[in-house]
Amino acid sequence: MLRGTRVRPATKTTLAMLAAAAAILALAAGSAPAAMTGGAGMSTPVPTRAAAPTAPAAPPPPALSPVASLPQISAGVALRTVSRHAVSSATLVYVSHASRPLQVRVDVVRLADGTSVFSVQRTVAPGVQQTFRWNGRARGGLALDGRYQLRIALGDTAGASSAPGATPGGASAQAAAPPPGSTPIRSFTFVGAVFPVRGPHSFGTGADAFGAGRAGHIHQGQDVLARCGTPLVAARGGVVIQRTFQSLAGNYVVIQDPLTGMSNVYAHLRTPAIVRRGQRVDTGQPIGVVGETGDAVGCHLHFELWTAPGWYRGGQPIDPLPTLQSWDHR
Repeated sequence: MLRGTRVRPATKTTLAMLAAAAAILALAAGSAPAAMTGGAGMSTPVPTRAAAPTAPAAPPPPALSPVASLPQISAGVALRTVSRHAVSSATLVYVSHASRPLQVRVDVVRLADGTSVFSVQRTVAPGVQQTFRWNGRARGGLALDGRYQLRIALGDTAGASSAPGATPGGASAQAAAPPPGSTPIRSFTFVGAVFPVRGPHSFGTGADAFGAGRAGHIHQGQDVLARCGTPLVAARGGVVIQRTFQSLAGNYVVIQDPLTGMSNVYAHLRTPAIVRRGQRVDTGQPIGVVGETGDAVGCHLHFELWTAPGWYRGGQPIDPLPTLQSWDHR
């Protein structure tokens, strides 16, 4: 583990004063000012530099094989692994070999109590490949960490114990019992979040912590100290709502979680994030590497956690340290 904290030089205050003076001069000249400081020196962002993203290659589709008790169905499962024993999402691909359309229901079952936390039922035409992807959606938002199982049921059995809203072609996040006789396809251990820094690290204190004083504002995030080049991943999956460069935040990216409504902000990346604006990303998906771009003193990740409805959408930044520490011990 890396130890200690950085000593932030007094030039931070000087830089902030210069930035404020520059904004005043810009207004006097009739031009639009740059964004004033917020968390890592961010507020409503003004893009000043962007580069074409290089997205990580998508995982290969799973190989399909006949389901033992359902000979008319072939299926395969791809898992996004985020640790030696856990995954953040599961994708089921299946195809029907029947001579006529079938009603097919897929359930995600929590093994601790046998409850189906999410289901989808479709009318499936012969030979048409179907894809079902689960990233933790459940009743009330995000599913609890634990052991889960993908199951398939056919025909009348599929509707025998349908959860509310699990209509043909639809999906339900309501908890209910899975249909009797549904066939297990794959079991896995699910985690809803992961620690974003994938290497030796330590948590900054003092000036590096949430709420520390800054010139005209407070520090709205938590700094995680790590060597430049250490890989970064999305702590929670979601949609990239901002990806740009800002003079104080450096290269940064914001990911909005549609399940919780919260936002995660990652700042000072060494190079532009390898995900693009508008892209959906999975929990644990690579997004970039630790750097010291912008107004950074030493290599670190500046991480912010915003309450629903999210970053500059009406949410508020909160101290992310307890959440980061809980993720760090998984």
